Amino acid sequence: MKKGNTLLFFVFFILTLTCTVDHGLAPLPGKLIVTVAFRGTPPDNTEGIYLNVAPEFPPHAINELYHSPNSLPLDQDTVTTELALPYGHYDAVSLWWYNKETESNLADVLALPLDPHNNLEPMGFDLSDTHPVHEMVLYANWNRVKRDASIKGKVYFNGLFPEDTQITAVAAYAKKPEADVQFLIWLKSIDFSVGETSRSWNADELSYSFSLPVTNGYINYLAVFWLKEKAGLTDYITLGIYEDPENPGSPGKLSLAENAVADSIYIYADWSRVNP
Repeated sequence: MKKGNTLLFFVFFILTLTCTVDHGLAPLPGKLIVTVAFRGTPPDNTEGIYLNVAPEFPPHAINELYHSPNSLPLDQDTVTTELALPYGHYDAVSLWWYNKETESNLADVLALPLDPHNNLEPMGFDLSDTHPVHEMVLYANWNRVKRDASIKGKVYFNGLFPEDTQITAVAAYAKKPEADVQFLIWLKSIDFSVGETSRSWNADELSYSFSLPVTNGYINYLAVFWLKEKAGLTDYITLGIYEDPENPGSPGKLSLAENAVADSIYIYADWSRVNP
């Protein structure tokens, strides 16, 4: 996998999750049995939680993804669920949280088991004639999706969006991501509705006002990403980052207490990075 795959795949995943995936009418021979152990209490705005399985991580197409059709129960400390799957190899299993108030945030991953023996890549599994059933345990901490702080500011662009723009996003990270999976597991919040059609867009000053709900703690990387139409998942471009006021050019860092708001955070997005 190449740097940036993880982030952009999950953008596409969220945008297309409402589509029905048809994996055929024939019975599926394999089975994944997952026991989910929850820690803490779900936020009051919880809509549901869903199990997702990817044969390849990230997938090349959305129809490669398998997901539970219904939410897991929200009123139990431990839940066991099953998902019928064809025989084959699967790269990743994850558990996603959805809320009642906003579009799902790409940081809303309650569980994504990683393999300590394989460079912390997602934990995979295989199904076959000799191993038709695979069982695993996911540990889900509700505190991960309790957003008790926020970052507010503006992104200033030095021109209009290119006509071939597909996605522009503002993303906040606990640490600067360097490897594939870090683009997901260190993600604390993302807004991928950046654009000229948004109500948060100011056409006079070419700026976008953002408000990112985050869990209290450290934000060590805040960036603006861009992807053109029909581009591959490895082709996103970083237009700009929030810079350290005392050390321009280096990522700025934020420390947020519970219920704190970091405001007047400015990022300058340079379109010359799209066509240098």
